[in-house]
Amino acid sequence: MTSNKEKTNWLTIPNAISIFRIASVPVLLILAWYQFPITFLILFSIALTTDALDGYFARKLNQITELGTKLDTWGDTAMYFSAPICGYWLWPELVSRDFLTIFIFWIAFIIPIIAAVLKFGRMPSYHTTLAKINTILLSFAVLIWFIFDFPWLFRFAVFLELLIMIEYLAITLYLKKWRGNIPTYWHATGRFGKND
Repeated sequence: MTSNKEKTNWLTIPNAISIFRIASVPVLLILAWYQFPITFLILFSIALTTDALDGYFARKLNQITELGTKLDTWGDTAMYFSAPICGYWLWPELVSRDFLTIFIFWIAFIIPIIAAVLKFGRMPSYHTTLAKINTILLSFAVLIWFIFDFPWLFRFAVFLELLIMIEYLAITLYLKKWRGNIPTYWHATGRFGKND
């Protein structure tokens, strides 16, 4: 009985939401490649919304798991890397104009991943408070950028991503073993929580 329960632990509402977000990425790429901007924006908006929903349901239903944390990180990574590609296929002039900003964002996003993989052999899934705030901001910023050609909110979100990079690197350097869901660097050090 326990064995069967362990095997089905991954079948949770938060995990299903994260899996949907991951599965939406190839569909978004296809929609962008074949020039369906309206359908792309609708699905893109839904996919971005799921990024807040999976965490909400995980806490509400007490279904926070290591797999769920990983799926959330994988979903974020897939969305962050595919969005500029889709944007370039649909609105090349708009995205080309902010290529440097996008490049800085990718660097800020990749460096903490590389650091965690080198130290722990796995991606970071800290989901800090600042990272959660910026995820919501990025969702609105990218939509506003794509729809209204207003990139300034996105540029501000990229600045916050640089701050997140610094915090993630500090957490990775401090931790002796991998741990997920750390609100701030101070929680990692044990000043506001468990000290690992």
